[in-house]
This record gives sequence, structure tokens and C-alpha cells, in this order.
Amino acid sequence: MFNINKQDELKDKATHLAETTKNNVEKTASDVKRGAEDLATSVKRSAEDVGHNLQDSVTEGKQEAMGVINSLKGLLAQYTNSSNVNELKEQILDKAYELKNTVHDEVSHAYHTGKQRTAQTVQEKPLLSLGLAIGAGVLLGYILGTKNSSK
Repeated sequence: MFNINKQDELKDKATHLAETTKNNVEKTASDVKRGAEDLATSVKRSAEDVGHNLQDSVTEGKQEAMGVINSLKGLLAQYTNSSNVNELKEQILDKAYELKNTVHDEVSHAYHTGKQRTAQTVQEKPLLSLGLAIGAGVLLGYILGTKNSSK
């Protein structure tokens, strides 16, 4: 009789342990899913912010280029009737080099600043960076997988 009570007690403990484990696994899976959704939302917002910033930079660059073009048009209009073509050519070349250097400096500065900020963020928050990378991979896999499976 003593042996049967022990067996029933062990069976009850095993059943309780299995139920507890099942509940913990379900809760953990739910937490991971919720965390992945939050991460995907965060990555999407970050991507949208980067897109907006890039669009703003392109608009500013376009405005600067239009300003240089208008300046060149003004120079052409000024020297249309002039016989000093070499001076006009030099001024146009100077404006073109000025535009080239400005664009090169802006792009180079933006690249280095972005690279430094990214490295600093990764060093300061490695787990967040890893989570964002995993989330971006999951999101990209989901998007690409959805497109491929629908074909």
C-alpha cells in the first residue's frame, strides 16, 4: 500500500511538472512572438525614418544643384554677347568643380557620421543591435517569403 501511494504521488508530481512546463513554454513562445512583433515595428519605424531623412537630403542636394544650374544660366546669359568665351568656360568649370566638391563632401560626411554612429550604437547596446539585426532578418525573410510563395 505504501508503494501505491508513492506511485500515485510521483504520478501527480510528474503530471504537475509537465503542465507547468507546458504553460512556461507557451508563455515564453507568446513573449518571443510579442517581442518579435515589437522589434519588427521598431525596425519598420527606423527604416521609415531613414527613408525620410534620405529623401530630405536628396531634396536639399537637388535644390543646391538647381541653384548652381541657375547660376550657370545667369553666367551664360551674361556672356552670350561677349567675346570672352574662355573666361566663361573657366567660370562654368569652377562652378561645376564647386558643385562636385560640395556633393562629395556632403556624401562623405554623411557616410562617416553614419558609420561612427552605427559603430558607437553597436558598442553601447550590443543586445539591442543584435535584436534589431535578427528582427530585420525575420522581417525581410517574411516579406520575401510571402512574395515568393504567392507566385
